[in-house]
Amino acid sequence: MKKSSLILVILMWGFSLANSPRAAETTVEGRIYPTWWMYMNDTVDVDGVDRGGWNQFSLDRSYMTLKSKLTDYTSANITADLRSTSAFDGYDLILKYGYGKVIMPFHTPLSLTLGLSPTRYNEFIDGQVWARRYLEKNIGDYNGILTTSDLGATIDHTIGAEGKLGSAGLSIWNGSSYTHVTDENKNKDFNIYAALKPLGNNPDFEKSAIGAQLYLGTQNTVIDTSEEASDFKKQIISVGGKLNYKNYFDVGFDYWGNTLGQGSGVDDLKQTAIMFFGALYLQNLVSEASPFRTVDILFRYDMFDPNAESDTVEDNSNYMIIGVECAPAKGVNASVNYRTTGFEDSDIESQNYLYLNTEFRF
Repeated sequence: MKKSSLILVILMWGFSLANSPRAAETTVEGRIYPTWWMYMNDTVDVDGVDRGGWNQFSLDRSYMTLKSKLTDYTSANITADLRSTSAFDGYDLILKYGYGKVIMPFHTPLSLTLGLSPTRYNEFIDGQVWARRYLEKNIGDYNGILTTSDLGATIDHTIGAEGKLGSAGLSIWNGSSYTHVTDENKNKDFNIYAALKPLGNNPDFEKSAIGAQLYLGTQNTVIDTSEEASDFKKQIISVGGKLNYKNYFDVGFDYWGNTLGQGSGVDDLKQTAIMFFGALYLQNLVSEASPFRTVDILFRYDMFDPNAESDTVEDNSNYMIIGVECAPAKGVNASVNYRTTGFEDSDIESQNYLYLNTEFRF
């Protein structure tokens, strides 16, 4: 049986359990990201095909999740990710999350998570800072710096009543990915993180947040016996946050510094990525009867340098999104936005797109 079929069987079994009178307290959740886009450049010749004005509908991602509360101190989560891995072969169903969580009864702010679970800084940025995963990945995920899910263990400590002021903890990872679960060497990665809402008790700033991580480990590659693990190190330093005032506006940033070992006697590869974004919410600026109450104007600007210590290679790029967003109903988001990717190398033409992104949650 193919692994995608096996995951589907597990989910269907879970759905049936959710409706069983003897089932644990189980909920079913889902998200889909239908998208339409158009390539805005005049012409571009790819294999003899004129791509000017090329447009298409796509389904960027679909997620199905089962969450089960087994006892007051234990729970489980299974999330399947339906995604297109090939332009011609349709969609594959793969496991995004599959983990159990134990809250320590002797100290309930402390918990242990085991299995295939979220890398916590990515989860923090996607959930509390950028918070628009349906529109685009966060900059670290977008540039492949760190996977959003890995196999390992996480010790987490919430801060404030029911975690209202955030959390901090330590994760130990294989250093692989949910799309490549095989650990190619014996080394493990260590990830210290904090995701804080220091103004969580202030109603004017309760959505503001700041977080950071230090990720130390080894690239997921086979290391020859003649090499040292330190020759293929993976070291990430990240800092990100958002300022929100009474839901009038968001102003935020996310910085990633990534160092990759290139082998014995070869200088490390250093990468930098930084994202700035902002949003102006109209709900408090228009009348209650206005149809624009659910609308916000958003902006995002990314800068990525894949080789930060080289001044001779023109390989930098920037990525900008400008658009409007609305939430017309509970569980529904939509955005019309213009995107452009520019390149330091003047011989490479900027890429321009018009997008309609949507999200449906249940």
